[in-house]
Amino acid sequence: MKREFTATVYLIEECKVLLLFHPKLKKWLPPGGHVEEGETPPEAARREVYEETGLELEFITDENIVISRWNAKSFERPYMCLIEEIPPHKDQPAHQHLDFIYLARPTRGVLNSPDPIKWWSWEEVEALTGDVDIFEETKEAIASILKKEVAIGK
Repeated sequence: MKREFTATVYLIEECKVLLLFHPKLKKWLPPGGHVEEGETPPEAARREVYEETGLELEFITDENIVISRWNAKSFERPYMCLIEEIPPHKDQPAHQHLDFIYLARPTRGVLNSPDPIKWWSWEEVEALTGDVDIFEETKEAIASILKKEVAIGK
């Protein structure tokens, strides 16, 4: 089965998460998209967030080992990675996304999107109907992320 690399970003601010309404899927999702040729996953994450929201970001990361040599260089480590099963759609066969998922905070920019976009509290996300309004795995990730944010007092 064909696999494609993607990057997704859960933007967090004041214990809320930013979600966009995806018109094709008819679901609320965090910003993200495909890693383009020549990009690292964090570069794709930054680009996708800016393209879809107008916001710049800083990643929220745990301690990372930094290597910077002529032949090897580290980059931002994702919060988690998922293999996502993508069903066939029109002329596209079923395939998988290898999704690098990042946590970030907005730093600059003005929220701007052609699609509906909203900051959601956990209570609002919890009220969404799973697999109708939002994918269950998205809801599960948001629960974990926002509970962690509250626990560490961010």
